[in-house]
Amino acid sequence: MKKNTVMPVIFLLLLSCNNKSKNNLMPEIKDCDSATIMYYKTPGNPRFFSMYKVRNIDSLLTITADVNEKVITGKDSCTTLGKIFFYGKGDAVYPVYFSEDPECMTLSFIKTGEKYYTKMSNDTKNVLDLYRLTAKEPGGQ
Repeated sequence: MKKNTVMPVIFLLLLSCNNKSKNNLMPEIKDCDSATIMYYKTPGNPRFFSMYKVRNIDSLLTITADVNEKVITGKDSCTTLGKIFFYGKGDAVYPVYFSEDPECMTLSFIKTGEKYYTKMSNDTKNVLDLYRLTAKEPGGQ
């Protein structure tokens, strides 16, 4: 009889361990010193873009906080509208993709071969929208 009660308890413990939320998967971006934001002219197509260089990384604190929030399930139908390259120590570069579609509002990144999504806050969307206003095409004045 004890055997029948122990197994469900073990199963529930294993299940609860697997469902723990993942967060803080990119703590290294908090130590970056600059970034470049790329805005795709055509959603999902990085061939043509405008960009904004961020030299004061403190202006991206809301984005770094969102990237390190709880991981959520992403949607395949969400189109990437751009990406942010965070520049760290040495030659380290950490790309983060974003989608501002109202149904999506996500940030995503790849870590150890797996793609992760986090929810984009309205503050992050506002920062991205603000920098988009002065983003320039590469080679442009």
